[in-house]
Amino acid sequence: MKTRSLAIVLASVLIVALTGCATKQTPTPAPFQPVQLNPDSYVKKVDSFVVVMDASQSMTEDYKGRPKFDQAKELIAHMNQTIPPLDYRAGVVAFGSGSCLDGKDAKVLYGMTSYRRAELQAGLDSQKCASGNTPLSEGIAASHSSLQTGSFGRTALIVVSDFEEIYEGGAIEKAKKLKEVMGDKLCIYPIQVGQAGKRKFADELAMLGGCGFAVNADEISSPNAMAGYVTKVFLAPAPPKPAPVAAAPAVLDSDGDGVPDSRDKCPNTPKGVRVNADGCWELKGVFFDTDKAVIKDPRVLDEAVAIMKANPKITGEVHGHTDSTGSEAHNQRLSEARANAVRDYFIKQGIAPERVRAKGFGESNPVASNDTAEGRAMNRRVELHPDK
Repeated sequence: MKTRSLAIVLASVLIVALTGCATKQTPTPAPFQPVQLNPDSYVKKVDSFVVVMDASQSMTEDYKGRPKFDQAKELIAHMNQTIPPLDYRAGVVAFGSGSCLDGKDAKVLYGMTSYRRAELQAGLDSQKCASGNTPLSEGIAASHSSLQTGSFGRTALIVVSDFEEIYEGGAIEKAKKLKEVMGDKLCIYPIQVGQAGKRKFADELAMLGGCGFAVNADEISSPNAMAGYVTKVFLAPAPPKPAPVAAAPAVLDSDGDGVPDSRDKCPNTPKGVRVNADGCWELKGVFFDTDKAVIKDPRVLDEAVAIMKANPKITGEVHGHTDSTGSEAHNQRLSEARANAVRDYFIKQGIAPERVRAKGFGESNPVASNDTAEGRAMNRRVELHPDK
Protein backbone atom coordinates (compact mmCIF):
# COMPACT_ATOMS: atom_id res chain seq x y z
CA MET A 1 0.00 0.00 0.00
CA LYS A 2 2.83 2.39 0.88
CA THR A 3 4.55 1.58 -2.41
CA ARG A 4 1.37 2.37 -4.37
CA SER A 5 0.90 5.70 -2.53
CA LEU A 6 4.51 6.70 -3.23
CA ALA A 7 4.04 5.93 -6.93
CA ILE A 8 0.92 8.09 -7.07
CA VAL A 9 2.76 11.01 -5.42
CA LEU A 10 5.73 10.73 -7.83
CA ALA A 11 3.39 10.58 -10.84
CA SER A 12 1.59 13.71 -9.64
CA VAL A 13 4.87 15.58 -9.23
CA LEU A 14 5.98 14.52 -12.74
CA ILE A 15 2.69 15.68 -14.29
CA VAL A 16 2.99 19.07 -12.60
CA ALA A 17 6.60 19.42 -13.78
CA LEU A 18 5.77 18.47 -17.35
CA THR A 19 2.78 20.82 -17.38
CA GLY A 20 5.03 23.66 -16.22
CA CYS A 21 7.52 22.93 -19.02
CA ALA A 22 4.78 22.74 -21.62
CA THR A 23 3.33 26.10 -20.64
CA LYS A 24 6.69 27.95 -20.42
CA GLN A 25 6.79 30.60 -23.12
CA THR A 26 9.46 32.94 -24.38
CA PRO A 27 8.68 36.47 -23.18
CA THR A 28 7.18 38.69 -25.87
CA PRO A 29 9.41 41.67 -26.69
CA ALA A 30 8.02 45.01 -25.61
CA PRO A 31 6.72 47.10 -28.54
CA PHE A 32 9.24 49.62 -29.84
CA GLN A 33 8.10 52.95 -31.22
CA PRO A 34 11.24 54.69 -32.51
CA VAL A 35 11.84 58.34 -31.74
CA GLN A 36 11.86 60.29 -35.00
CA LEU A 37 15.01 62.40 -35.06
CA ASN A 38 14.62 65.43 -37.30
CA PRO A 39 17.38 65.33 -39.97
CA ASP A 40 17.17 69.13 -40.27
CA SER A 41 18.33 69.49 -36.66
CA TYR A 42 21.55 67.54 -37.12
CA VAL A 43 24.57 67.01 -39.32
CA LYS A 44 26.49 63.76 -39.67
CA LYS A 45 29.06 63.01 -36.98
CA VAL A 46 30.26 60.01 -39.00
CA ASP A 47 30.24 59.30 -42.72
CA SER A 48 30.05 55.50 -42.44
CA PHE A 49 29.21 52.79 -39.94
CA VAL A 50 29.73 49.03 -39.70
CA VAL A 51 27.77 46.81 -37.31
CA VAL A 52 29.69 43.65 -36.31
CA MET A 53 27.23 41.14 -34.81
CA ASP A 54 28.08 38.07 -32.72
CA ALA A 55 26.42 34.97 -34.21
CA SER A 56 28.34 32.38 -32.16
CA GLN A 57 27.04 29.57 -29.94
CA SER A 58 27.19 31.58 -26.71
CA MET A 59 24.62 33.97 -28.17
CA THR A 60 22.01 31.17 -28.21
CA GLU A 61 21.97 31.19 -24.40
CA ASP A 62 19.01 32.84 -22.70
CA TYR A 63 19.24 36.18 -20.97
CA LYS A 64 16.07 37.37 -19.24
CA GLY A 65 14.15 34.53 -20.87
CA ARG A 66 15.23 35.15 -24.49
CA PRO A 67 18.25 34.10 -26.60
CA LYS A 68 20.91 36.79 -26.65
CA PHE A 69 21.14 36.38 -30.44
CA ASP A 70 17.49 37.42 -30.84
CA GLN A 71 18.07 40.38 -28.53
CA ALA A 72 21.14 41.46 -30.54
CA LYS A 73 19.22 41.40 -33.82
CA GLU A 74 16.33 43.26 -32.22
CA LEU A 75 18.64 45.94 -30.83
CA ILE A 76 20.28 46.47 -34.24
CA ALA A 77 16.83 46.67 -35.83
CA HIS A 78 15.78 49.33 -33.31
CA MET A 79 18.96 51.27 -34.02
CA ASN A 80 18.23 51.02 -37.75
CA GLN A 81 14.71 52.38 -37.19
CA THR A 82 16.09 55.34 -35.21
CA ILE A 83 18.99 56.47 -37.43
CA PRO A 84 17.75 59.43 -39.51
CA PRO A 85 18.00 58.99 -43.30
CA LEU A 86 21.19 60.96 -43.87
CA ASP A 87 23.80 60.18 -46.52
CA TYR A 88 25.71 57.42 -44.71
CA ARG A 89 27.61 54.41 -46.05
CA ALA A 90 26.84 51.28 -44.05
CA GLY A 91 27.62 47.60 -43.58
CA VAL A 92 26.65 44.66 -41.35
CA VAL A 93 28.99 41.72 -40.61
CA ALA A 94 28.19 38.54 -38.63
CA PHE A 95 30.87 36.38 -37.00
CA GLY A 96 30.74 32.84 -35.64
CA SER A 97 31.32 29.46 -37.31
CA GLY A 98 29.56 26.40 -38.62
CA SER A 99 26.50 26.02 -40.82
CA CYS A 100 24.86 29.24 -39.57
CA LEU A 101 27.62 31.20 -41.32
CA ASP A 102 27.94 28.92 -44.37
CA GLY A 103 31.11 27.41 -42.93
CA LYS A 104 32.84 30.80 -42.65
CA ASP A 105 34.16 32.65 -39.61
CA ALA A 106 32.63 35.94 -40.76
CA LYS A 107 30.02 36.89 -43.34
CA VAL A 108 29.04 40.27 -44.80
CA LEU A 109 25.26 40.57 -44.54
CA TYR A 110 25.00 44.08 -46.01
CA GLY A 111 27.25 46.70 -47.68
CA MET A 112 29.49 48.51 -47.67
CA THR A 113 27.04 50.64 -49.62
CA SER A 114 24.78 53.68 -49.43
CA TYR A 115 22.67 53.36 -46.29
CA ARG A 116 19.13 52.20 -46.97
CA ARG A 117 17.07 51.30 -43.91
CA ALA A 118 15.01 48.52 -45.54
CA GLU A 119 18.03 46.94 -47.25
CA LEU A 120 20.04 46.88 -44.03
CA GLN A 121 17.12 45.20 -42.25
CA ALA A 122 16.89 42.59 -45.01
CA GLY A 123 20.58 41.81 -44.60
CA LEU A 124 20.16 41.51 -40.84
CA ASP A 125 17.13 39.22 -41.26
CA SER A 126 19.15 36.92 -43.53
CA GLN A 127 21.18 35.72 -40.51
CA LYS A 128 18.77 33.13 -39.11
CA CYS A 129 20.82 31.42 -36.40
CA ALA A 130 24.01 31.41 -34.33
CA SER A 131 26.58 28.65 -33.92
CA GLY A 132 30.21 27.77 -33.29
CA ASN A 133 33.03 29.61 -31.60
CA THR A 134 33.45 33.38 -31.25
CA PRO A 135 36.01 34.70 -33.79
CA LEU A 136 35.53 38.42 -33.16
CA SER A 137 38.93 38.97 -34.79
CA GLU A 138 37.52 37.67 -38.09
CA GLY A 139 34.47 39.92 -37.79
CA ILE A 140 36.76 42.93 -37.39
CA ALA A 141 38.96 41.69 -40.24
CA ALA A 142 35.91 41.43 -42.53
CA SER A 143 35.00 45.00 -41.61
CA HIS A 144 38.59 46.06 -42.37
CA SER A 145 38.36 44.42 -45.81
CA SER A 146 35.04 46.15 -46.57
CA LEU A 147 36.36 49.56 -45.50
CA GLN A 148 39.46 49.16 -47.67
CA THR A 149 37.33 48.97 -50.82
CA GLY A 150 36.75 52.72 -50.78
CA SER A 151 37.12 55.96 -48.90
CA PHE A 152 34.53 56.02 -46.15
CA GLY A 153 35.64 59.01 -44.05
CA ARG A 154 34.75 59.11 -40.35
CA THR A 155 33.58 55.64 -39.37
CA ALA A 156 31.80 54.09 -36.37
CA LEU A 157 32.58 50.41 -35.73
CA ILE A 158 29.69 49.05 -33.62
CA VAL A 159 30.36 45.61 -32.10
CA VAL A 160 27.28 43.80 -30.70
CA SER A 161 28.24 40.73 -28.63
CA ASP A 162 28.05 39.08 -25.23
CA PHE A 163 31.89 39.19 -25.27
CA GLU A 164 32.09 35.64 -23.95
CA GLU A 165 34.55 32.94 -25.07
CA ILE A 166 36.52 35.45 -27.20
CA TYR A 167 40.22 35.17 -27.97
CA GLU A 168 40.84 38.72 -26.85
CA GLY A 169 44.42 38.95 -28.12
CA GLY A 170 43.43 38.24 -31.71
CA ALA A 171 40.53 40.70 -31.60
CA ILE A 172 42.76 43.44 -30.16
CA GLU A 173 45.40 42.79 -32.84
CA LYS A 174 42.86 43.13 -35.68
CA ALA A 175 41.33 46.24 -34.11
CA LYS A 176 44.78 47.83 -33.79
CA LYS A 177 45.52 47.19 -37.47
CA LEU A 178 42.23 48.79 -38.49
CA LYS A 179 42.97 51.75 -36.20
CA GLU A 180 46.43 52.15 -37.73
CA VAL A 181 44.89 52.38 -41.20
CA MET A 182 42.03 54.75 -40.32
CA GLY A 183 43.55 56.70 -37.45
CA ASP A 184 41.32 59.37 -35.91
CA LYS A 185 38.60 58.56 -38.44
CA LEU A 186 37.70 55.35 -36.58
CA CYS A 187 35.72 55.16 -33.32
CA ILE A 188 34.71 51.84 -31.72
CA TYR A 189 31.37 51.42 -29.95
CA PRO A 190 30.92 47.97 -28.29
CA ILE A 191 27.41 46.99 -27.15
CA GLN A 192 27.43 44.15 -24.62
CA VAL A 193 24.37 41.85 -24.65
CA GLY A 194 23.75 39.95 -21.43
CA GLN A 195 24.97 40.40 -17.85
CA ALA A 196 26.42 43.88 -17.40
CA GLY A 197 29.18 42.52 -15.18
CA LYS A 198 30.87 40.85 -18.17
CA ARG A 199 31.72 44.10 -19.97
CA LYS A 200 35.43 44.52 -19.16
CA PHE A 201 36.69 43.57 -22.62
CA ALA A 202 34.07 45.77 -24.29
CA ASP A 203 35.45 48.75 -22.37
CA GLU A 204 39.00 47.85 -23.42
CA LEU A 205 37.94 47.68 -27.07
CA ALA A 206 36.30 51.11 -26.87
CA MET A 207 39.43 52.59 -25.28
CA LEU A 208 41.54 51.21 -28.13
CA GLY A 209 39.42 53.21 -30.57
CA GLY A 210 40.13 56.32 -28.55
CA CYS A 211 36.84 58.09 -29.30
CA GLY A 212 34.04 55.58 -28.72
CA PHE A 213 32.36 54.12 -25.63
CA ALA A 214 30.82 50.84 -24.49
CA VAL A 215 27.26 50.29 -23.25
CA ASN A 216 25.14 47.37 -22.14
CA ALA A 217 22.19 46.59 -24.39
CA ASP A 218 19.79 47.08 -21.47
CA GLU A 219 20.94 50.71 -21.18
CA ILE A 220 19.65 51.57 -24.68
CA SER A 221 16.59 49.31 -24.92
CA SER A 222 13.93 52.02 -24.61
CA PRO A 223 13.04 54.28 -27.58
CA ASN A 224 14.32 57.41 -25.80
CA ALA A 225 17.56 55.73 -24.69
CA MET A 226 18.16 54.43 -28.22
CA ALA A 227 17.54 57.92 -29.62
CA GLY A 228 20.11 59.29 -27.20
CA TYR A 229 22.61 56.62 -28.24
CA VAL A 230 22.08 57.25 -31.96
CA THR A 231 22.49 60.98 -31.38
CA LYS A 232 25.83 60.49 -29.56
CA VAL A 233 27.26 58.06 -32.12
CA PHE A 234 25.89 59.31 -35.44
CA LEU A 235 24.92 62.97 -35.11
CA ALA A 236 26.10 66.44 -34.23
CA PRO A 237 23.89 69.54 -33.82
CA ALA A 238 23.28 71.42 -37.03
CA PRO A 239 24.95 74.84 -37.04
CA PRO A 240 22.59 77.74 -36.37
CA LYS A 241 21.01 79.25 -39.42
CA PRO A 242 22.60 82.55 -40.39
CA ALA A 243 20.71 85.72 -39.61
CA PRO A 244 18.80 87.20 -42.53
CA VAL A 245 20.83 89.66 -44.55
CA ALA A 246 19.79 92.38 -46.91
CA ALA A 247 19.06 91.18 -50.40
CA ALA A 248 22.14 91.31 -52.60
CA PRO A 249 22.01 92.86 -56.02
CA ALA A 250 20.63 90.53 -58.66
CA VAL A 251 23.32 88.27 -60.12
CA LEU A 252 22.98 87.17 -63.73
CA ASP A 253 22.66 83.39 -64.06
CA SER A 254 21.54 82.74 -67.62
CA ASP A 255 21.18 78.97 -67.38
CA GLY A 256 19.67 78.97 -63.87
CA ASP A 257 22.14 76.45 -62.42
CA GLY A 258 22.99 78.55 -59.36
CA VAL A 259 26.44 79.59 -60.61
CA PRO A 260 26.72 83.24 -61.74
CA ASP A 261 27.64 83.86 -65.37
CA SER A 262 30.77 85.67 -64.16
CA ARG A 263 32.34 82.37 -63.08
CA ASP A 264 30.24 79.81 -64.95
CA LYS A 265 32.62 77.74 -67.07
CA CYS A 266 29.70 75.81 -68.59
CA PRO A 267 27.05 78.50 -69.22
CA ASN A 268 24.62 76.33 -71.15
CA THR A 269 23.70 73.48 -68.79
CA PRO A 270 20.07 72.33 -69.13
CA LYS A 271 17.49 72.90 -66.39
CA GLY A 272 17.49 70.50 -63.46
CA VAL A 273 21.04 69.15 -63.71
CA ARG A 274 23.46 69.06 -60.80
CA VAL A 275 26.51 71.22 -61.37
CA ASN A 276 29.82 71.68 -59.56
CA ALA A 277 31.28 74.95 -58.30
CA ASP A 278 32.29 75.86 -61.87
CA GLY A 279 28.76 75.39 -63.19
CA CYS A 280 29.66 72.22 -65.11
CA TRP A 281 27.38 69.20 -65.27
CA GLU A 282 29.37 66.90 -63.02
CA LEU A 283 28.07 63.37 -62.76
CA LYS A 284 28.76 63.34 -59.03
CA GLY A 285 28.42 59.91 -57.52
CA VAL A 286 29.83 58.03 -60.53
CA PHE A 287 32.72 56.35 -58.73
CA PHE A 288 35.68 54.36 -59.99
CA ASP A 289 38.15 52.29 -58.04
CA THR A 290 41.82 53.21 -58.37
CA ASP A 291 43.13 52.26 -61.83
CA LYS A 292 39.67 51.04 -62.94
CA ALA A 293 37.17 52.24 -65.54
CA VAL A 294 34.23 50.16 -64.32
CA ILE A 295 31.19 52.23 -63.26
CA LYS A 296 30.34 51.25 -59.68
CA ASP A 297 26.87 52.81 -59.40
CA PRO A 298 24.87 53.96 -62.48
CA ARG A 299 22.05 55.78 -60.68
CA VAL A 300 23.47 59.25 -61.35
CA LEU A 301 23.87 58.31 -65.02
CA ASP A 302 20.22 57.27 -65.12
CA GLU A 303 19.27 60.81 -64.02
CA ALA A 304 21.39 62.25 -66.82
CA VAL A 305 19.82 59.87 -69.36
CA ALA A 306 16.33 61.00 -68.28
CA ILE A 307 17.31 64.67 -68.75
CA MET A 308 18.78 64.00 -72.19
CA LYS A 309 15.69 62.07 -73.27
CA ALA A 310 13.52 64.97 -72.07
CA ASN A 311 15.71 67.40 -74.05
CA PRO A 312 16.34 65.61 -77.38
CA LYS A 313 18.30 68.55 -78.82
CA ILE A 314 21.04 68.30 -76.18
CA THR A 315 24.38 67.01 -77.39
CA GLY A 316 27.56 67.04 -75.37
CA GLU A 317 30.90 65.63 -74.38
CA VAL A 318 31.78 63.36 -71.47
CA HIS A 319 35.04 64.41 -69.80
CA GLY A 320 36.96 61.76 -67.89
CA HIS A 321 39.42 62.63 -65.10
CA THR A 322 41.79 60.69 -62.83
CA ASP A 323 43.81 61.27 -59.70
CA SER A 324 47.61 61.56 -59.87
CA THR A 325 48.35 57.91 -59.07
CA GLY A 326 50.49 56.47 -61.87
CA SER A 327 52.18 58.10 -64.85
CA GLU A 328 50.64 60.91 -66.91
CA ALA A 329 50.43 58.69 -69.98
CA HIS A 330 48.69 55.92 -68.03
CA ASN A 331 46.25 58.36 -66.45
CA GLN A 332 45.45 59.87 -69.84
CA ARG A 333 44.48 56.45 -71.18
CA LEU A 334 42.53 55.68 -67.99
CA SER A 335 40.57 58.95 -68.19
CA GLU A 336 39.64 58.20 -71.80
CA ALA A 337 38.48 54.73 -70.78
CA ARG A 338 36.28 56.21 -68.02
CA ALA A 339 34.76 58.76 -70.37
CA ASN A 340 34.05 56.06 -72.95
CA ALA A 341 32.51 53.82 -70.26
CA VAL A 342 29.99 56.55 -69.47
CA ARG A 343 29.32 57.25 -73.17
CA ASP A 344 28.73 53.53 -73.79
CA TYR A 345 26.25 53.46 -70.89
CA PHE A 346 24.29 56.37 -72.39
CA ILE A 347 24.12 54.61 -75.75
CA LYS A 348 22.91 51.37 -74.14
CA GLN A 349 20.14 53.37 -72.45
CA GLY A 350 18.88 54.67 -75.80
CA ILE A 351 20.80 57.92 -76.35
CA ALA A 352 21.87 58.24 -79.99
CA PRO A 353 25.66 57.78 -80.37
CA GLU A 354 26.04 61.05 -82.28
CA ARG A 355 24.69 62.99 -79.30
CA VAL A 356 27.53 62.04 -76.93
CA ARG A 357 31.28 62.30 -77.41
CA ALA A 358 34.00 61.23 -74.97
CA LYS A 359 37.30 62.85 -74.06
CA GLY A 360 39.92 62.17 -71.40
CA PHE A 361 41.89 64.78 -69.49
CA GLY A 362 44.07 62.49 -67.38
CA GLU A 363 45.22 64.05 -64.12
CA SER A 364 45.43 67.59 -65.53
CA ASN A 365 42.24 69.07 -63.98
CA PRO A 366 42.00 68.06 -60.29
CA VAL A 367 39.15 69.46 -58.19
CA ALA A 368 40.77 68.47 -54.88
CA SER A 369 44.19 67.68 -53.44
CA ASN A 370 45.77 64.42 -54.55
CA ASP A 371 47.59 64.24 -51.20
CA THR A 372 44.63 62.60 -49.44
CA ALA A 373 42.49 59.54 -50.16
CA GLU A 374 39.35 61.70 -50.10
CA GLY A 375 40.84 64.17 -52.58
CA ARG A 376 41.95 61.43 -54.95
CA ALA A 377 38.46 59.87 -54.83
CA MET A 378 36.95 63.25 -55.84
CA ASN A 379 39.40 63.57 -58.72
CA ARG A 380 38.38 60.17 -60.15
CA ARG A 381 35.29 61.66 -61.80
CA VAL A 382 33.39 62.34 -65.00
CA GLU A 383 31.67 65.52 -66.20
CA LEU A 384 29.10 66.01 -68.92
CA HIS A 385 29.52 69.23 -70.92
CA PRO A 386 26.54 70.08 -73.14
CA ASP A 387 27.19 71.84 -76.43
CA LYS A 388 25.91 75.35 -76.97
